[in-house]
Amino acid sequence: MEQLQITRKIVTDVLVVGGGGAAARAALTASQSGADIRLAVKSAWLNSGSTATAFSELLAIAAAIGHGDERDHPEIHYHDTMDAARGFIDPELVWTLAEDAPKRIEDLIELGLNFDKQANGKLVQGMSDFATYPRTCRVNGVTARHILNILAKEMKVRKVPIDEHMMIFRLLTDDSRNIIGALGYDGNTQELVHYETPSVILACGGAHYLYEYGVGTPDMTGDGYAMAYELGVPLVNMEFVQIGPALIHPPVTLLSGPVWKTHPILTNEAGERFLEQSLPNETRLEEVYEHKAFPFTVSNASFYLDYSIQKEFEKNPSPRGGVWCEMAPGSEPIVEEKMPKTKRVMKSKGIDVDRDKFEVGLVAQCMNGGAQIISKEGETCIGGLFIAGETAGGLRGPDRPGGNSLAEGQVFGYRTGKAAAQYAAGVGNRSFSIDRTVQGLQEIQGWMEKSRNGIKEVEASIQELKQQMSRNCLIIRSEERLAEVWGFLVRTEQELLQGQYAVSKDNLKRAIELRHMVTTAKSIVLSARERKESRSCHYREDFPKKDDTHWKGSLRVMKADESMNCDFYQWPTERQKAGAAKP
Repeated sequence: MEQLQITRKIVTDVLVVGGGGAAARAALTASQSGADIRLAVKSAWLNSGSTATAFSELLAIAAAIGHGDERDHPEIHYHDTMDAARGFIDPELVWTLAEDAPKRIEDLIELGLNFDKQANGKLVQGMSDFATYPRTCRVNGVTARHILNILAKEMKVRKVPIDEHMMIFRLLTDDSRNIIGALGYDGNTQELVHYETPSVILACGGAHYLYEYGVGTPDMTGDGYAMAYELGVPLVNMEFVQIGPALIHPPVTLLSGPVWKTHPILTNEAGERFLEQSLPNETRLEEVYEHKAFPFTVSNASFYLDYSIQKEFEKNPSPRGGVWCEMAPGSEPIVEEKMPKTKRVMKSKGIDVDRDKFEVGLVAQCMNGGAQIISKEGETCIGGLFIAGETAGGLRGPDRPGGNSLAEGQVFGYRTGKAAAQYAAGVGNRSFSIDRTVQGLQEIQGWMEKSRNGIKEVEASIQELKQQMSRNCLIIRSEERLAEVWGFLVRTEQELLQGQYAVSKDNLKRAIELRHMVTTAKSIVLSARERKESRSCHYREDFPKKDDTHWKGSLRVMKADESMNCDFYQWPTERQKAGAAKP
């Protein structure tokens, strides 16, 4: 059996893992802070992940700059975010987000980003869910992409090295639980690469493609969560996955709140309207559409729209596993008024929304959970490991205010970049043992050695995992559903470790992805099984009521020996941590 070998070594002060807005901001700031840095991107730079591909009618970045309403300021932003998820998020992190977001907007403007402006020169700011005042800033309807492009332009000026198609799959630590390096797989050359570094920033996005349909690109398989978990970093709030309706063919396009204000018609494969039939007597169809936003929530009447879609495609699915949607006759003017950007995007994909039926399903859009960071610099319980963006946990609970996601990436991308550079400068030449690289390869070497008798196909199990998660851990959850997917995940993990899969260099990357997907999916399913209530985007059909008495707090998943354990975690209160910082 061929031995896995490291064929390339890269020495750097800071390794940034990811290719979105948070990673780009972290890499740029670390470079500006004097560090020698590398950016490792799992797929193609500027063409993968969430930031590069994100779109919705309301996509924007939140910052309390007071241009939309002079009464808005960071303290209001702080309270709005806390009100959306109090008891599930870290007040110090939230205050840092609210306080720093205006500064990061200024940075982007200085880099040349041309935000939409009013006639008086101030920025246009829009309302979003959970906001007291208009707070979101936009750039020509594709805000995320414009942010990434302007950061990439400055990174190019600074000649920041970018390793494309590089999947970082294992972080290396010394006996004191400090980062000493990482292992990567070069998808272009099929080489194993050793990064020798004292500091790593994980900003590699979410895990949308644990499901059959997700936003972003299929390389989002939960790698950051799995790597952090393996080192002992707790994963927090993992049951809260933002899922909602979207066009599923051609490629996914989110159908955000304004789309539903047009009151489109939903039918099953047999052509039957089903939403109206699912409503209780006291609930009007107009009420459902009025409250509907992305994502799914149990908090208002819009619940019935997403719920009925899943129930219907489980019984009478369209060809690609969804339902059919079309605009009501004579709705052209309101369609143009409410969803002009979505209409144009769908037109570019060959769909005329005024005339065509199109397939709608439920897609994963954002992980509200993540690997727990313990300071406003994005630090973790591992020395030299920093986390930012969607990979980080502690800023998002059951609900996430609109615009906060892009703001988080800029605020904590900046902070982790600066802190990681300072950390690396203070470490100096830390001794590195070659044994650590060997240990990092042992598990996958074992897969290959045992796989001579392996008969299970990696790709088939990846597809089954996505189907299991979409069937049993989408928006409708129950002990029966969750137990089924949990059993599959445990069996798959055991079979992989026992060498029952055919693994070779040709499918090694996918085998590693399967391992990461299993770990991350287990953390979601375990948390969902443990939380015996319904709250926001987490709906238990067998526990349909919210229960603040027993469940107003976070669940954390941690590695204990070789087991995955779950505990209940109470965040510090505003008075203990953030109160003194508030103006």
